[in-house]
Amino acid sequence: MKKFLLVLLLAVLVFGEEGKIKSENSYFQLDDVVVTGSRVEKALREAPGSLVIVDDARVKNGGDKNVGLAISDIPGVDSGKVGTIGQTQSVMIRGIGSEGTLVLINGVRLNSSYQGLVDFSSLPIDNIERIEVLKGPASSLYGADAAGGVINIITKSRAEKKVMEFLALYGSFCTLDLRASYADKIGALSLNVSGSYLTASGQRENSDVLSKNLNLSLAYDFTKKHTLKTFLTAYKSDSGAPGSLSWLTPLDRQQLERSSVGFDYSLPLTEDSDLKLKINGNKNILNFYQPGVATLSEERNVFMETTYTYDFGGINIITAGVSGNYSVNEQNFMGDHNANSKAIFAQDIFDLLGSWIFTASARYDSHSVYGDSFNPMFALVYNIEDGVQIKTSYGSSFRAPTFSELYATPAMGGPGNPALEPQKTYSFEAGLNLEFGRTAVLRTTYFNNQIKNLIEWAPVDPTYLTSFDWTPSNVGEAETYGVESELKIIFAENLSVFFGHTWLVTLNKVTDLELMYRPKNKANLGISYNLCGQKIKLDAEYYDLRRAGSGSRLPGFITLCAKAELTIIKEIALVFSANNILDIAYVLREDYPMPGRTLNAGLKFTF
Repeated sequence: MKKFLLVLLLAVLVFGEEGKIKSENSYFQLDDVVVTGSRVEKALREAPGSLVIVDDARVKNGGDKNVGLAISDIPGVDSGKVGTIGQTQSVMIRGIGSEGTLVLINGVRLNSSYQGLVDFSSLPIDNIERIEVLKGPASSLYGADAAGGVINIITKSRAEKKVMEFLALYGSFCTLDLRASYADKIGALSLNVSGSYLTASGQRENSDVLSKNLNLSLAYDFTKKHTLKTFLTAYKSDSGAPGSLSWLTPLDRQQLERSSVGFDYSLPLTEDSDLKLKINGNKNILNFYQPGVATLSEERNVFMETTYTYDFGGINIITAGVSGNYSVNEQNFMGDHNANSKAIFAQDIFDLLGSWIFTASARYDSHSVYGDSFNPMFALVYNIEDGVQIKTSYGSSFRAPTFSELYATPAMGGPGNPALEPQKTYSFEAGLNLEFGRTAVLRTTYFNNQIKNLIEWAPVDPTYLTSFDWTPSNVGEAETYGVESELKIIFAENLSVFFGHTWLVTLNKVTDLELMYRPKNKANLGISYNLCGQKIKLDAEYYDLRRAGSGSRLPGFITLCAKAELTIIKEIALVFSANNILDIAYVLREDYPMPGRTLNAGLKFTF
């Protein structure tokens, strides 16, 4: 192993000397500005914590159909797919359950107050500028459910010129994927509008899907940094729910509707300070139909946030803010419930000549149902010398009880528990980043999460061994720890290689068992080649053994995928993708078979 690492580092150094890559063509994005890690604009290499950018080029490369697929190769990120496109898909970070992954669109939370989850199959990649994935605790800035990390989907708001795109794909399982977008700039006004239509029959009986999506954003620049943005989204889907192979549900259906409207206003108060106001309202309707039974749920949320930032010459940046959220949930079995939450947060970034960057943040949340939670975070970025960097952080975060856990009825599987407390996580990480010129970067990070008050279903009366009454309870305690590593190399101006690996250990300290569906080893290898408008990418993914719900272990597997975008003429390109090329039979969740080899091909028009 030591010899292998030595050879690998020597190869990186050799290519670091030989490669001639201009910074603007760099694959690594280290100078790109991000906002998720600290709520202020910072270069990626200066941002606290472990942050990864999935930019517009990667999002659209070769036909990824939703956000979950676009981020699935990031070390530490695991996608819980249960079938073909359109079937439920969840994401967890660093072994912490999906309810502990906070998903934002333009800084506004998407997590369902009813279930606590986000179905990533319902997040098309339309109108996305980039996706910022922050791994590690973030409740000190974003509040509830940011225990494993934050996925912030940032939509397009600026347009430099008039551009129109249309993409039409057809493929396996009668998949028809249509997408269209239009962007224009009229004086100080930027317009972005996009829409998509997806239909597929699925590889199993009753696994079909039909979805439609519409996005609209407007941005008006009064002056520099004085802007008003508005966003409008609407999504609707109808899909089958075939169930597991051991419990088939050939007649169950699920319908989802989601709509939201929001405003972002940024006002510079002085040359060194600004005020930001964010207002958003959204509605989610989930209808689940079983023969003779229909479960109907509707959520409505109103969110407001005000943030003030003062920059003392780049040496000290202070941010403070307040936010509030009001939620209503109406469900035919559970009844009607509402809740409100208020929060105050602050952050101080101290930058000592770029060598030492210290960040301290804290947030106090007060919720009308489950009470209060205080969460601090401390982070340090130490640039030892050019290209050598250490990052470390420690903080706490929490996962909030959901409406279904608080107020469930026996008809929903068991009584809810209004006395539930938030699930608390204490996290530490330390990482080493090495940059070799503009041609290679190596990152490795150790992380450790201690989870207290783990929310699990447990007997209402634990002394009654034959009890069939179970309820959500704070009875658990767990630990997840591991190492994330990634290596990126540009061998030539148009050829780059990416390798990512996650070593993960999880343990339920009450049962002394591994947490379910967490592979001990997960690895991704990607090769990208771009030449004269021709883009080709090969990806391989490896999953280790995982513990399943039955106590058995799911076998490991390797899948191979390919994506290509071949320019025919300037305005027309051929798009092609092949997934599971080797036609491997595998599952990510027990008794939910994944598709075999699938092919998609189509045309992209750009005007």
